[in-house]
Parts: sequence; structure tokens; C-alpha cells
Amino acid sequence: MSPLLQTHTPLTNHELSLQKPLGNDFIPANLTGEDLRGANLRGAYLREANLTGTDLSEATISYADLISANLAGANLTGADLSESNLNLANLSESILSGANLKGSNLVGTDLTEADLRGANLRGANLIGAKLNEANLSGANLSGADLSQADLRGTILQKAVYDLRTRFCDGLDPKNTGAYWITSDISLPGGNFSGVDLSGLNLKRADLRGANLRCAKLVETNLESANLFRANLSGADLTGANLKGAILHKAVYDVKTRLSEGIDLTLGGAYWIAPNVSLAEVNLSGVDLIGADLRGANLSSANLSGADMMGADLTRANLRKVYLADANMKGADLRWADTIGASLNQVNLTQADLRCVDLTRADLRGANLRLADLREADLTGASLNQVNLSEADLRGVDLTRADLRGANLSGADLRKADLTKTNLQWANLEGTNLDNVDLSTVVR
Repeated sequence: MSPLLQTHTPLTNHELSLQKPLGNDFIPANLTGEDLRGANLRGAYLREANLTGTDLSEATISYADLISANLAGANLTGADLSESNLNLANLSESILSGANLKGSNLVGTDLTEADLRGANLRGANLIGAKLNEANLSGANLSGADLSQADLRGTILQKAVYDLRTRFCDGLDPKNTGAYWITSDISLPGGNFSGVDLSGLNLKRADLRGANLRCAKLVETNLESANLFRANLSGADLTGANLKGAILHKAVYDVKTRLSEGIDLTLGGAYWIAPNVSLAEVNLSGVDLIGADLRGANLSSANLSGADMMGADLTRANLRKVYLADANMKGADLRWADTIGASLNQVNLTQADLRCVDLTRADLRGANLRLADLREADLTGASLNQVNLSEADLRGVDLTRADLRGANLSGADLRKADLTKTNLQWANLEGTNLDNVDLSTVVR
């Protein structure tokens, strides 16, 4: 075999500059460990080339000839390999997360332990491919041919497939956690975070409350689909058909990609961003996982039952907000103003509540286990039956707070202000009360 491999089409000077140390129209057969991030290798002839451990992330390698090429351990994150020929190639332990393999040929290809999370394999030919222990979670398998493929130990959780998808004998995709996609499908509350749904027909689909964070919906048919309360944060909706789609109370953010001229707020969706004003808005039950709401005005808003796990609410205005039964596990509320807020039965486990103002807030029955409440102001707060086990309450102000029946086992209350605090029936087993004045505590 020749030590130099010619490309099918001449390369521009810019393209060559991305392919250091490639020269003229030739590509060395041995590119082991090379840095080819973002390189343009469209139509390249790389048959039997050695690309072991090469960084090809975000590279364009569509229509390339990679038959029998060795790409073991290569980084192909976000690479475009559409319509490429990868028959008999070695892609074992390679990283192909978010890669575009639409229409590619992967007959007999070794993809053992490959990372194909969120990859687009629409219409790909994977007959006889080795996919044992590969991760295909969130991958788009619509129209793909996986007959005779080795799928032992393959992760198919959240992968999507349709009537045209062919699986190997004996495999029932319904038992793998994969989603069957068709028009009129009903998947309310479905978790499609990071899933590639590009080009699928989801006309009239019921996706109420679905988690579509960072999902790819490029040119997806969502005509008359129900996206009520859906989370579209970070989703790519470029070219999607949204005619007649129900978008009331759906949420999206600055990372959401839309075709020019599309305004989701006209359909009743809410834009989620730092410093946004959503005062008195009804967002009950909405998926706001990981939302960036720093400095946002949510005063008197209804967020009951909302999923705000890991949300950033630092310095947000949460005065009189209604958050009953909301999930705020791991949320960041440092310096937030939550005076008079209703937080009963809210899940705030492991949340960061340092310096938060919870004056007169209602936290009855809330779960604040392992929460960080250092220097927080809980003056006059209702904390009946609250779970504060192993919480950090150093320097907290609990003046006149009602902690009847609260679980404070293992909590750290050093230097806390417990002036006239009601601790009747509270569990104080293992509670650290060093330097705390208990003279006025009600017990």
C-alpha cells in the first residue's frame, strides 16, 4: 500500500492548514495521535489508514473512504461522517458522541465499547457490526439496519428507532429502554435529553412535559405536536416544522437553536435566562432542570411541582414565590431573596442556601438534608417537620423560627442564633450546638 493516500477532491489552503502536516492533495497513511480537530476531510481516501488515537472531533469526514481504517480510540466527538464508507473499520473504544453517521456504511465494523451517545445513525448500514458493550444511549437509529450485529451488552437506553429499523434476531428493543418513534406517538414526560431526533416524523406527537434539553430536532416534523411544559433548553430546532405545535409553558434558553424568524414566545413558551422577569408567571410542573436563572425575577410566580434540580438561582428574586412540592435538589440559591416564599414539601437536599433570605418563609415538611445554610436568615420561618439532618447551619439566624418536630440530627448549628426558637419535639441527636445560646429556646 502506498505511504501517501490521495484525496478524491483537491483541498483548499484553509483545509490544508487544518490538516497539519498534510501537504498538497495527499494525506499520510499514518495519522496516529494527530490533532485534526475541525479538519475538512470531506471525500478523503483513507482506506486502511492508521488513525489510532487521532483527535478528529468536529471534523468533516463525510463521503470519505475509510474501509478497513484503524480508528481505535479516536476522538470523533461531533464529527460529520455522513455517507462515509467505514466497512470493516476498527472503531473500538472510539468516542463518537454526537457524531453524524447518517447513511454511513458500517458493515462488519468493530465498534466494541465505542461511545455513540446521541449519535445520528439514521439509515446507517450496521449489518454484522460489532457493538458489544457500546453505548448507544440517545442515538438515532431510525431506518438503521442492525441485522446480524453483535449487541451483547450494548446500551440502548433512550435510543430512538422506527418501523424501518432492523435489529438482530432475538432482540426486542422495547426491553432495552429505547423509544419507538412514529407520528401520533404518546410519550408525555419522556426523557429525551441529549437524544438525536433529527428528521423524525413527530407529527401530532404527545410530548407534554417532555425533557428535550440539548436534544437534536434538526428538520424534525413537529407539526401539531403537543409540547406543553416541555423543556427545550439547549435543543437544536433548526429547520424543524413547528406549524400548529402547542408550546404553552414550554421553556427554552439562549442555547436553544431556532430557524430565523421563529419566536417561541408567540406560542406561549417562556425564555429562561439570567435576569429574566417572570414575576407572577405560572410555571407549575415545568421542567427547569439545570436552568440558569441567576438574578431572575420570579416574585409571586407559581413553580409548584416544578423540577428545578441543579438550577442556578443565585441572587434571584423569589419573594412570595410558590414552590410547594418542587424538586430543587442541588440547586444554588445563594443570596436569593425568598422572603415570604412558600416552600412546603420542597426537596432541597444538598442545595446551596448560603446567605439566602428566608425570612417568614414556609418550609413545612421540606427536605433540606445535607443542605448548606451557612449565614442564612430564617427569622420567623415555619420549619415544622422539616428534615435538616446533617445540614450545615453555622451562623444561621433562626430567631423566632418554628422548628417543632424538625429533624436536626447530625446538623451543625455552631454560632447559630436561636433566640426564641421553638424546638419542641425536634430531633437533636448528634446536633452540634457549640457556642449557641439556648436560654430562650422553647423546648
